[in-house]
Amino acid sequence: MYTFVTGGIEAALDQARAAAGDGVVAVTGGANLAQQYLQAGLADEISLHLAPILLGSGTRLFDDLSEVTDLEPIEVLPGRGAVHLRYRIEAI
Repeated sequence: MYTFVTGGIEAALDQARAAAGDGVVAVTGGANLAQQYLQAGLADEISLHLAPILLGSGTRLFDDLSEVTDLEPIEVLPGRGAVHLRYRIEAI
């Protein structure tokens, strides 16, 4: 099920938290969406999935994120064709 929210990232997060109850809320999307949540200080963790594929262009995830000062590694999982990394965001 998808719910489209047009009131901004805070409204989307509020609705997701209400729907999740005591569960985990995960935000998925591209670098721009991740940057918005990181800049707003609304992310506790970040998961990165690295695959050795050269795409040629795109949005750099960590551009203009000077407030993010420390990422603490939580988990590293090797996979077939990718490495899955999870970090706790220490300071925003």
